[in-house]
Amino acid sequence: MKGEAKKIIKFLDGSDKRFIIPVYQRNYSWQKKQCEKLFNDLKGLLNKPKVPHFFGSIVSSQAEGEGKEDYLIIDGQQRLTTISILLVAIVKLLSEKLVATADQSLEKKITNKHLVDEYQDAQRKIRLKPIKDDCLAFDALFGSKEDYISNSNVTKNFLYFQERILEENIDVALLYDAISRLEIIDIFLHKEDDPQLIFESLNSTGLALEEGDKIRNFVLMGLSPKLQEE
Repeated sequence: MKGEAKKIIKFLDGSDKRFIIPVYQRNYSWQKKQCEKLFNDLKGLLNKPKVPHFFGSIVSSQAEGEGKEDYLIIDGQQRLTTISILLVAIVKLLSEKLVATADQSLEKKITNKHLVDEYQDAQRKIRLKPIKDDCLAFDALFGSKEDYISNSNVTKNFLYFQERILEENIDVALLYDAISRLEIIDIFLHKEDDPQLIFESLNSTGLALEEGDKIRNFVLMGLSPKLQEE
């Protein structure tokens, strides 16, 4: 197991990276309360250049049988998904000309560095792959509003972030700079590490894992993503 402090933007950055939320994980569950706290924390950074903010840990491992830059997210999917949703919210506001910024390259930079791999051979080029319905809702955000899945937490939080940015006239370039100062502990698991034990240890506080969660994790965690889906 290897851990190091890293900016979350650097964790997301990379032309060939993909982030896969394993099917044994819980659905995306952050709601307005958690997103409000995150956004308020980011607002507090707007006028504090170069000041970092700790954003928790993300635990990942190599996605067996996938590309060399494909990562299974063992823990931290809520944080990773939420930041990705916020980045999409910024990109969509820029693409729809609802906000303006002096950085004319910001929309393209966020899209290409953190959200989409245009050179991916697969038909789906979006880097983050949440599970099942969360994935459908997340992918829909890249399309037209008519296709948004309104009852998903993914969509609700996306709309919340957009509303806050517009109502408070937030400079999205400054907001992106604040996001770039969120620091995580990037923990990468090697083959000899026990991801099940680490997963249970990391989830020993807060909402307890149900027995069904533990059984599902135990059965599926050691399989390739393709077999997990099947």
